[in-house]
Amino acid sequence: MKRISDSTWEVTEPTSIQVGRPKNPPSPDALRQMREAVASLGATSIYWFWVSVDGDRPHLGLAVSPPEVASSIGEAVEPIWQEHSPLNAKLDVFRLGDAKLDVTFRANGESLL
Repeated sequence: MKRISDSTWEVTEPTSIQVGRPKNPPSPDALRQMREAVASLGATSIYWFWVSVDGDRPHLGLAVSPPEVASSIGEAVEPIWQEHSPLNAKLDVFRLGDAKLDVTFRANGESLL
């Protein structure tokens, strides 16, 4: 992977991504706060799910469209997620737009909007 910024990485080689639903989903309050935080940021689709990238500990993932708002969505959701999941506060944001990944995100995720 290639570091683009402090919180942004570009995948430069094949990387395993496992997507599913957590046994214990985020609380209704956490989901409500996330919805409110992203409501005015221009996303047309946001899916949340549990993700493991290259075998790391499963954590919250978001898939966002349009790609241009992915960073602002991550910045808005991160402090909320840290508050609600302090023991597993990692968050990965993916851009919708890859036909193969989009099917997985939509099939295994739940709409946040």
